[in-house]
Amino acid sequence: MVRWGGLDRLSPGTTVLDVGCGIGGSSRILAQDYGFAVTGITISPQQVKRAQELTPAGLNVQFQVDDAMGLSFPDGSFDVVWSIEAGPHMPDKAIFARELMRVLKPGGIMVLADWNQRDDRQQPLNFWEKPVMQQLLDQWSHPAFSSIEGFSELLEATGFVEGEVKTADWTEQTLPSWLDTIWQGIVRPQGWMKYGVSGFIKSVREVPTILLMRLSFGAGLCRFGMFCAIRAKVVTRSTETASATTSDLCVGRSLNSV
Repeated sequence: MVRWGGLDRLSPGTTVLDVGCGIGGSSRILAQDYGFAVTGITISPQQVKRAQELTPAGLNVQFQVDDAMGLSFPDGSFDVVWSIEAGPHMPDKAIFARELMRVLKPGGIMVLADWNQRDDRQQPLNFWEKPVMQQLLDQWSHPAFSSIEGFSELLEATGFVEGEVKTADWTEQTLPSWLDTIWQGIVRPQGWMKYGVSGFIKSVREVPTILLMRLSFGAGLCRFGMFCAIRAKVVTRSTETASATTSDLCVGRSLNSV
């Protein structure tokens, strides 16, 4: 994801906002392996506390409670905005898209990976796909999934994007991770064992949902989408392309597959 978005070309000290950081796994990698100055935000105080506990002293990472639907940072605060699998939690995808781009500095890079559904404007969900999708939304407590095409359009509609949003479909590459998630719970049970019976029950309850996710991604109902966008130097208030010079870091033609 770092290489695909061109972030490996950036210098140490680059400021990064990790939106929906969870307990800070990717924030720590970005700081430790690339020398970035990372701020991780999540709406959960418990996740912030755990992220702080897991972060070694001296690492250039900080965590705080914040709402991705209304970030507390001023416009143009960060060189990079990074987000992994946070979008499905957002009730208004257009507001989420705008906030991601708003806090980027001109010329800054937004790189995002997310669960997406097939674009049902082109191919409507059929009789079995509708209940499966609703079950996934209910199980994960998500309001909705975007499509790759739909969220790309929302990003461009913010008026902050230079050129086109670069997209890719990484479903094939990420497909093995669903069954591996179950396998890791078997061969590395320490994670749930420390919570005793309740940890075991919660882990077992996840298995049917994970299998349903594997089915949905394998059948093409869901897609693992990648997004990369450059913050324009001249901001428009329409869906027209901003007039700034195109960056060579990640802007390219839209891709639906890798």
